[in-house]
Order: sequence, then C-alpha cells, then structure tokens
Amino acid sequence: MADSTSPPPQQQSPQTNPDNVKELKDMKKFERWRKSLQYMTGLGMSEVEQNQFRKDLDKELESYQCHQCEVWRDNLMKNSPSVRFMVEHLGMIGREIKRDDFLCAPCDITRSGGFSPEDGILLCQNRMNSKTHQEHTMVHEMVHLYDHQRFKVDWFNLRHHACSEVRAASLSGDCNWSREIQRGFYTFTKQHQTCVKRRAILSVMENPNCKSKEEAERAVASVFDSCFADTRPFDEIY
Repeated sequence: MADSTSPPPQQQSPQTNPDNVKELKDMKKFERWRKSLQYMTGLGMSEVEQNQFRKDLDKELESYQCHQCEVWRDNLMKNSPSVRFMVEHLGMIGREIKRDDFLCAPCDITRSGGFSPEDGILLCQNRMNSKTHQEHTMVHEMVHLYDHQRFKVDWFNLRHHACSEVRAASLSGDCNWSREIQRGFYTFTKQHQTCVKRRAILSVMENPNCKSKEEAERAVASVFDSCFADTRPFDEIY
C-alpha cells in the first residue's frame, strides 16, 4: 500500500525569504549611508578604509557609466534617425555595423570618442554629457568609418585626416548651435564653419605625424572647402 503521508512543506532559506531579502537590502543601504557619512566627515574611518571606499565608489561609477553608455547605444541604434541612416549607408558600401562595433570604455578628458581601423569605434563612457551628446559622437565616428571604408583614408597623412575630421565635425551635429553655446562659443557669423575648423584642427593636432598647431591649421585649410562641401552619404548638413 502506498504511503499516504504528505511530504513536509518546503522551507525557504533565509536568503530567499522575501522578508529577509528586503531586510538585507535595507541593511546594505544603511551601511552604505553610514560609510558615506564617515567618508565625508573623516570621522570613524581610517585612511586605509577611506582609500578602499574611494576605490569602491570609482568602481561603482565606472560600472554605472558603462551600463548607461550601452543602454544609450542600443536605443540610438534602434531609434535615432541619424545613427540608423549611417548604419544603413555603411551597409550599402559593404560594412555591416552592429552593436559590438561600439565599445564603451573610460577615456581621458581630451576626447568623447574615437575610431580605429583595427579596433572599431570607441565611446567614452565617462565623457558623455547626455544621450544627444552620445548620438553626435556615434555619428561622428561612423563618418570616419564611412570614409575609411569608401575612400581608403591614410590616417597618417595629415590632409586625409583633416578631410575626414572636417566632414565628421560638420555632419555629426557636433557643431550645431546648442552644442557651441554649451562650450561657450557665441559666434554669430559662420558659426558652423568656425566650429568645424576649430574641432578639426584639435583632432589633427593629435595625429602622431603632426608637429605643431600651425601644421594642423595648414592641413585643415588646404582641404576645408572641398571636404566641407562633401556631405556624403547625407544629402545636406542636418
């Protein structure tokens, strides 16, 4: 005859009990608040503990910035008209681009993004002021990728580099009026052209073959008119 004894009800472990989980979260929040207060006041925390707490904060901030950058990247690839336009036109010239072509990583204060033929597109997660800023950065770097794919740019040639920088600054939204106001530039005549030249010169100055600001200025000046007029793959500057 079968055993009619019912099995005992399963017991929840302390870790999975909803009440205990909430209590643990509340304790962690309180401990975090307590350590933050100690860190700000310097009371009750040794120098070693302060250094460790600072490292923990930096690690949490870096993790948050990376997550935010990746969320914005994925959203912009789905919903941004300019990003989607560049993705489509890169595909037309044989360069399919996916989310993994954009790497979110921390950078120094001199840049918000970068392009490397070998490594793809870098998005500086700690330099993005807003989702719109990241959108402009993604389009900027995709213009470089477009130029590299279509025109076989020699990035160590200052004139080649200057031309792509002029196009990227002009077509990406980097130099629209609101961005220039945020940077503290208030030019009322030829504002867009002035911004494009300035930003192209700053980028060319970073080229290892560039010896001086004057050399960067000459490279940009020599190609500016023709490269500024070349809006491919866009029909016009948006």
